[in-house]
Parts: sequence; C-alpha cells; structure tokens
Amino acid sequence: MKSLLTIAIIILAASFCVNAQEHTPRTPVSTPTPTPKTTLNKTRDLPPDSSGWVRFTSDPGRFSVLMPDFPKAEEPKTTQSDHGPYTTYLFITRTPGSIYLIGWVDYDPNFTFNPHQELEANRDNFVNGVGATLLDSRPLTIDGFQAIEFIAENVERRFKSRVFLVGRRPYQIIIVSPKGADDSVSTSRFFNSFKVTR
Repeated sequence: MKSLLTIAIIILAASFCVNAQEHTPRTPVSTPTPTPKTTLNKTRDLPPDSSGWVRFTSDPGRFSVLMPDFPKAEEPKTTQSDHGPYTTYLFITRTPGSIYLIGWVDYDPNFTFNPHQELEANRDNFVNGVGATLLDSRPLTIDGFQAIEFIAENVERRFKSRVFLVGRRPYQIIIVSPKGADDSVSTSRFFNSFKVTR
C-alpha cells in the first residue's frame, strides 16, 4: 500500500511534463477564472494577492495554499486493494514553465503503516517513477507534522517536493520546473503557504 499517493501523482506529473510544450499559454494570473465547484470537492477560492497568486482552500482536503492560478481538480479515484479501498485526490496548476501538484490519499481505516517508512516510500517511488536522481532529502517537522522534503532531477526536469503525514493522511506537494531554472522564489511561496488543519 505504500506509494499509492505517489503512483497517482507520478502518472500525472509524467504526462504533464511530456505534454507541457504542447499547450498554449494560459491567461495571466492577475485575471484568473474560478474553478467550477463540485459536490465532491468543495473549495473556496479567494482573489489574487499582490503577487498575482491566489489562495486555494480545500475543505475536504483540510488545507489552504498559495498558487499561481486556481488548480484543476482531478476526479477523486477510489481503488480496491489487498489493504482495503483507498481514495486519491489531486489538484494541478500549470504555468508556462512549471507544474504545481497537490495530492492526498485517504486509506481504509483498518490499514496500518509505519509513518517514517510511508514518507520515504512516497519519496523513493516518486523519484523512480519519473526516472529521476535524488539530489537532496531531509526530514522535517512542519507545524507539528512529520514530513520529508526532497529534490530530484531527470534529464529535463527538476522536482521539488514535500510529503506530509497528518494523522493517517499523507499529502504530497510538488513543483516541477525545467532543469536549471531558478524557481526558488515560487517554491518558497508555494511550500511555505501550504497549511493543513487536523
């Protein structure tokens, strides 16, 4: 069961990376179009801040985060497994140069796992899944939550990610950028604005 979150995110990250050059530039972030609300993922979208970024809040996800634009919600996917059903939730925002992903998994209440191993499994499976090399990794405690932060690169892309464990729910946030690009300001804003409530 370890890596269920990562498997879903790998598929999306890889597909967006491959197709990133085929998309036309979107409208400027200063005039975003709100994401349609659904009954499955109720969200609250606030106006852009002075930087042009927007604060996206997911009530079922119990988090808020600053992003360059309102993310697209993928349809939640429930999958059966040997450890019971699990549901994956993903949100994606794409800019002309980067991709921002947020995901979490709700496991079957009877599934038990080792928190430290779960964090490392998500990191390792993601790095292997996108054909990257792990450049840096460190454990963190953020807002009282156990987390791991890592950087990996493949031939064309750099992946910066944090994986959090909030109770029994793993979250993963990722920024994917062209290799060699300086995305430190955007990464700091994205990572540091991500807040989860219990």
